[in-house]
Amino acid sequence: MTDKLSPLLALALLLIAAWVYVTGNDTASFLWLNQQTQLLPDWLWANLTLLADTLWAVAALLIAASYRPQLFGQALLLLLLGAVVVHAGKQGFDLGRPAQVLGADVFHIIGPTLRNHSFPSGHSFTAMAAAGLLALHWRSWRILILTVGALAAFSRIAVGAHWPLDVLVGGALGLLTAWICVWWSQRQAWINSNGWRFTSLLLLTLASVALIFHDDRYPDTQLLTVVSALLALAVAMRKVWWPLWQLIRQTGRS
Repeated sequence: MTDKLSPLLALALLLIAAWVYVTGNDTASFLWLNQQTQLLPDWLWANLTLLADTLWAVAALLIAASYRPQLFGQALLLLLLGAVVVHAGKQGFDLGRPAQVLGADVFHIIGPTLRNHSFPSGHSFTAMAAAGLLALHWRSWRILILTVGALAAFSRIAVGAHWPLDVLVGGALGLLTAWICVWWSQRQAWINSNGWRFTSLLLLTLASVALIFHDDRYPDTQLLTVVSALLALAVAMRKVWWPLWQLIRQTGRS
C-alpha cells in the first residue's frame, strides 16, 4: 500500500496556494520571504537550489535505486510524467517571473536573472517529486527527506526565481506525481520489467555523467555538483553495473 502522507501534504500545499491566490498575497509574500532569506548566506541558497535541479535529483535517484532496484522503473516514469506536467503548465500559463513583473533591482537575486515561464516551478516540482518518491521507500526517514525537498523548493524564492504560488503548486504536483508513480508501479508489471529498469539505469547513469559538466549558473555549487555526480556513478558501478557485467560474463561462459 502506498503511503497517504504525500497526497495529504500535496492537498495542504494546494489549499495554501488557493489562499495566496484568492487573497492576492503572492507578490507581498514573495518580497517578504525573499528579504528574510537574506539573513542566510547566498552560497547556502545556491546549493539548496542545486538540489532541485533535475540532473542532481537524477543522481540522487540513481544512488537510491542502486539499493532499492524497484526505484529504477518508478524513477523513469517520474521523469517522463514530470516533463509532461511541468512543460504543459509552463507553456499553458506562460506567466512572468518576479524579475519581469517587479524589475530585477527590487529584490535579491542569486544566480541568473530569469524572466519567463514562471508557473509552475519546475525546480520545486523536481525537488518534491524526488523527495516524495524517496520518502515512500524510506518511511523512517521521510520527515527528513521531505524537509530537505521542501527547503530545496523554497530556495526558488530565496534566489528570486519564483513566486510562492509557483513553488506551492509545483511542489504539490511533484508529490502527487511521485505518489501516482508508486501506486501505478504496484499495478503495472511493465514498470518493473527488466527492460524498463535497464533503460532507467542507463539514462540515470548518463545523466549523472552529464552532471559533472553541468553549469547551473549559481555561485559556489561546483563542488557539490561534481562530488554528487561522482558519488552516484561510484555507487551505481559497485552496486549495479559491476554485478550486471559479472552476470553477463557468467551467462556467456555457460
